[in-house]
Amino acid sequence: MKRPLPLLFLAVFTLFAATAAPADDAVDAILASQALSPEEPVWDAAMALKRLGPQAEEDIAAIAADRSQPVPARLAAGAALLQLGSQREGALALEAAILDELCPLGRRLEAAQLLGKWGGEYATARLGILMDGPGLPERLRVELAYNLWKLSSRPQAYALLEEIRLRGSSPLARAEALLALAQTERFPALRDEVRNLSEMPGAVGERANHLLLINARLDDEVRRDDFTVKLLSEVVQKVRDFYAFDEDDEEQVKRLQPKSLGETSAQALLYSLDQFNDYLNEEDYADFDTQLKANYGGIGAYVGMRDSRFTILSPMYNKPAHQAGLRPMDVIDRVDDVDITEMKLNDIIKMLKGEPNTSVKVRVLRRDWKEPRTVPVKREIVQIDSVLSQALPGDIGYIKINSFNEGDPFRRIKSTAGMVKDALTEFNRLGVKGVILDLAYNPGGVMISGVDVAKLFIGDSKLIVSSRGRRNERRTATYKAGFGRPFYRNPVVAVVNEGTASAAEIVAGAMRDHKRAPLVGRKTYGKGSVQSLMPIGTMRDRARIKLTVAKYYLPNGETIHRKGIEPDRVVPELDLSFAEAEARGKIRDQHDVYFWLEEDNRFERHEQTYRRLLEFDAFDASAYPDFDQLHNALVEKYPKEKIDRELVRKEIRYGLISYLRDFKGESRYVDLEENPEIQEAVMTLGEAIGGLPDTPLFAAIAKAALENRAKAAEGDLVAEGK
Repeated sequence: MKRPLPLLFLAVFTLFAATAAPADDAVDAILASQALSPEEPVWDAAMALKRLGPQAEEDIAAIAADRSQPVPARLAAGAALLQLGSQREGALALEAAILDELCPLGRRLEAAQLLGKWGGEYATARLGILMDGPGLPERLRVELAYNLWKLSSRPQAYALLEEIRLRGSSPLARAEALLALAQTERFPALRDEVRNLSEMPGAVGERANHLLLINARLDDEVRRDDFTVKLLSEVVQKVRDFYAFDEDDEEQVKRLQPKSLGETSAQALLYSLDQFNDYLNEEDYADFDTQLKANYGGIGAYVGMRDSRFTILSPMYNKPAHQAGLRPMDVIDRVDDVDITEMKLNDIIKMLKGEPNTSVKVRVLRRDWKEPRTVPVKREIVQIDSVLSQALPGDIGYIKINSFNEGDPFRRIKSTAGMVKDALTEFNRLGVKGVILDLAYNPGGVMISGVDVAKLFIGDSKLIVSSRGRRNERRTATYKAGFGRPFYRNPVVAVVNEGTASAAEIVAGAMRDHKRAPLVGRKTYGKGSVQSLMPIGTMRDRARIKLTVAKYYLPNGETIHRKGIEPDRVVPELDLSFAEAEARGKIRDQHDVYFWLEEDNRFERHEQTYRRLLEFDAFDASAYPDFDQLHNALVEKYPKEKIDRELVRKEIRYGLISYLRDFKGESRYVDLEENPEIQEAVMTLGEAIGGLPDTPLFAAIAKAALENRAKAAEGDLVAEGK
C-alpha cells in the first residue's frame, strides 16, 4: 500500500520520500524517527525493526528490496531481516549495498559488518564469494574477509587478508588487514608488526595498542588456574595437586596446563550434550574450512598411510597428480627435499597443499622402478565433484550427489544445484524417462544448497524444510519451493541409507512428504540439527564453540534428528561374510585389479571385450580374458583369505569401473549388475515409467530385486516376531 508520510516527517527527515516501498505504520515510524544521516550507523533502527517481530517481516522485506529507498533504510531493513530469520533476503539487501559502486564506502563497510554480526550459513557462503569479487576497494575486501572469518573461520579469509597485508596497494588497507589478522588466533606471529603499527597516530594506532593490551592480558590469564570455569576449579586443582603423571612425558605435562585443562573440559561438556558440538581452539581453525568447501589448492589425489608409508591411493582424473604421472600405490618419501618418513599424515597433506599455480616436488618410489624419481607437481584449485551423473540403459538417468555446496562463480565452480540442473537438462535432451537420485552415504553440507536441489523437483511454493531454535527468533526459518511447476517433472526415485545425513535427509524427506519420489534403501542417519560457530570471549575470540542451536523439521512436521527417515522400500545390506569383506578390502586397498589391467597392456588388448562384459557378463567369470591368471595370483598373494571365483569376478567389475572413471575420465559410477540399492531403484522407477526393456540385463536386475524384497519381507517378519 502506497501512502505519503506525515508532513512533519517530510520536513525533518528528507531521506524517506513519499515513494517509499509499502510498509506498515510501525515500520514507517521507526525509520522516520531514526536520525539516519550519512554519518549515523543504522544499528538502532535495525534493532527497533527487529523488535516489531515476524508480523512486520513482509513490510521490512519490501523496504530491503526496494532500490529506490535510501541506503540507510535498506541496510537497517536487511539487518533486521537477518535477525528475524530471513537470511537470504537480509543478506541480499546488504549484498546489494556492498556491490553498489555509487554507495559511500562507509555504508558498504557497514553492510559487510552487519553480515558478519548477524549472518548465518547463507551469509557465510555469500561473503566467501563477494570478497573475491573483481573491482572492490581493498578496504572493503578486508572487511568482507574479516567478517567471513568471524562467521566461519575459513582459510580463504586468512589467505585474502594475508595477500592484502603483504601486497595491498593501499597503506590503510594493508594496516587494516594486519589488524584483522591480529584479531584471530594468528596474533602471536604478528605481535611485532602490531607493535610497530601502534606507533601510528590516529585510530589505526589506537586499535593496535588495544590489541596489544588485551592479548597481553589473555597471555597472563591462560597461565592461571582460574582460567577454567569456576565450577571445575576444584577438580582442576586436585588434578594438578595429586595426579601422578610422568614428568618426562611432554604431552602429559602440556595437558595439565590450565588452558589445556579448560579446553578439554569444554570439549567434554559439548560432546556430552551432542556429538555435533565441538570446541575449536586456535589450531583447529585452519582445518575447519575443508569440511565446508568443495575446492582447495592441492595436487588432486586421495592419499593415505600404507605400511607406515605415505601413499597415493588414487590420483583424480586430469588433476595435477594425474597429469604429473602419479599412479595408485606410488610411495612418496620426500616433499620439497624434506624427509617425510617420520611425519604424520595430516602434516604431510599440509605440505602438499598451497597456493594455486605454485609447484611442489615429490620424490616417488614405484614398485617397478629401480630408483626413486623426483616429480614436480603444479598445485591448482581442485574441485571435489559433488555431483556425478550417468545415463543408464532403459532411458534412465542416474545422479549421485556426494555433498551439498553453493559453489563459487568467481572461480567458475558450480553449486550442487547447478550441477544437478545441468545433468537433468542433459537427460531431457537424451529423452530420459525418469531419474534415480542417489543420496546414499551423503553426509550433507550447506543446507541451503540442499533446499535449492529440492526446488528442482518440487514446486508450487510447497514447504521443503523449517528450522526452530530455543528462544531465538533468528534461528526460526522456513524454506519453500518456488512458484509454479518445478524444473524437472518426470518420475524420480531416491536412494538413501545409513550414511544419508543432514542436508541429504532434508532433500529425501521433502521428496517423500510431497510424494515426489519414493525412497529405497535403508533408514537414514538422523542428523537434523543446526550448528552455529560462536566466539568465546574468555579467549578474546581466538577460539570458538560449534553448538547446536536449532532442529530441522520436515514438511510433515516431523524432526529428522536422532530418528532418521524410513525408506518406502527397504533394501537389506549386502550379506558379506567377514572373510569375504576382508579379502575384498585387501584387493581394493592394494589396487590389484588395476595393476593386472595395466600389466602387458592387458586392458588395451582386450578393451572391447571388457567393455561388453561390463555392460552384462551373465555372471560368467570365465568370460573375462586371463581370469584364471588373476584368480591364481590373488589366491597366492592372500593365502589366508577366502578368494573364490565369484569374488574375483565382482572385483574385476569394480576395478574396471574405477579404471575407466579415474584413468580414462569416463562417467561410470554404478554397476547395475551388482548394486542392490540401484537395482531396487531401477525396478521402482520402471513401475512409474511404464516398464523396462526386455533384455538379459533387466531380467537379472528384476530377479535380484525380487530376491532382495523377499529378504526384506522376511526381516520384517522376524522383527515383528512372526
